[in-house]
Amino acid sequence: MKFTLFTSLMIFTLSAQAADKRIYSTDSIGNRQYDKPSFTVTDEGRIYETDSIGNRRYDKQSYRIEGDKILPTDSIGNRQYDKPAFEMK
Repeated sequence: MKFTLFTSLMIFTLSAQAADKRIYSTDSIGNRQYDKPSFTVTDEGRIYETDSIGNRRYDKQSYRIEGDKILPTDSIGNRQYDKPAFEMK
């Protein structure tokens, strides 16, 4: 599930041109899942989990996009080597 989400995040960010983009969880017919976490993708390639009103959740896991890899980071952007990274094929 997470890999599928990050794959769609990666495709979405490659086509993004504006500042922050929001990624919402949806069900099988396309309705937003407001009780599930959403994500914000910034211009710098940072991915943050956000709450239902759009505030970034700095206490949750964040990620950074570098090339074709999605790397886990802490709240200030340092790479976390003990967490798994994802790669686009």
